[in-house]
Amino acid sequence: MSNPDVLGAFCYEVESAWGEDVTTFATRRLSTIGRPQLTLNYDSEPAGRVEQYRSAGSPHVKMTMGGEVTFTLDLPGNGSTMVGSPSVSAPCTFLGAAIGAVGLSATASTTLTGGTAASPTTTASGTFSAGGLCRVGTLGDGDGDGQMYSILTHATTTLNLRGALNGAPVNGAVLYPVVQIYPYTSPTANVGITGMRFLWQSSNLCYELHGCWLKSYTLNNFNTAGRPQVTMTFGISRWRESTATFPSAVTADAFNPAPVAAGSFNVQVVGTTTRNARSIRDFTVTITRNIGELKGPGGVNAAQATIGARHLGDDVQISWTEDADAATTTPTLSGYWSSGSSYHVEYTLSVTDGSAIGISFPKVCPSGTKPVQTSSDGVNRIMLTGSAYTSDTTTSALTLAPYVLGLA
Repeated sequence: MSNPDVLGAFCYEVESAWGEDVTTFATRRLSTIGRPQLTLNYDSEPAGRVEQYRSAGSPHVKMTMGGEVTFTLDLPGNGSTMVGSPSVSAPCTFLGAAIGAVGLSATASTTLTGGTAASPTTTASGTFSAGGLCRVGTLGDGDGDGQMYSILTHATTTLNLRGALNGAPVNGAVLYPVVQIYPYTSPTANVGITGMRFLWQSSNLCYELHGCWLKSYTLNNFNTAGRPQVTMTFGISRWRESTATFPSAVTADAFNPAPVAAGSFNVQVVGTTTRNARSIRDFTVTITRNIGELKGPGGVNAAQATIGARHLGDDVQISWTEDADAATTTPTLSGYWSSGSSYHVEYTLSVTDGSAIGISFPKVCPSGTKPVQTSSDGVNRIMLTGSAYTSDTTTSALTLAPYVLGLA
């Protein structure tokens, strides 16, 4: 009997070997928004043999299998307080395993003791990672305002920021670590992708998906009042029907996100720390993930052709819209485009401890055509587009990353 199609469960595990013949799914169940969209392929083609009679034929030739699965998740921050010694939540662990790397910018929170807005001093010494993110204070405190900041270095007790705090640091203000997710960009390290397996369950049929890799993803609803989400599409090397028990007994990850509100948007020339907060109206980030799919022998299944994948790099484009300037020969966003400079961008979407979100881009080069005034929502606005690249600091995978997604 056919049952309701809105019911389902979606579990995952990280594989030890690509496409391995392991059927356990006991660790995590993803709280997808709606049921994942599944496309499974196991094709056949006509034999095409010469026949002696009209309309004669032979059994079709079975070919290789594959497919895709697409689903959407909320971006809920880390799901718990970052005060003290936090740990990386299960949703963050999944995102990091899929995208590249995940980790805390520091193992524990600390406090500010003074210093300047660009280089506050801290109680702890050298604990925050270069290239990572931190969150400072609380909304309305006049120094960090609960926003996220990009870290250049944490040398002894001096925290050097890429973009300065909103105000002078206040003694005792909390410096929070952030869970940071970022792609690898080294020319040789971490090029190979670790496979995943998924269990797609419905109230009727269930399917195991093996040798899965992230093909593409989009960060959605990053505009003010939006509900931040990520939509991900995974390729599938092989699949099969399953008799897994439904409903699933695996624990689900369910943290509610905070809306995009009370954050900030800072854009400044690379190398300049002076804060330049902008009032943006729209923001988009488009990440094209370049993947080399490896075909070859050695598959677990006789119909499996994909035996691995390589991450070849990401093409990252961002754009934002601001209200148009008053009449001038030097409008601000057009000036960014014309300057030939590179810019660093830090965007805090939400500031609540446990559900805060931010993203930083260490090097953005304006791209596309020169910005001109257009109409949006009935008012005059102007939009700038830029390409995000690896930073000029090459000391680690984190400092090299073209973007760092922060969940705190």
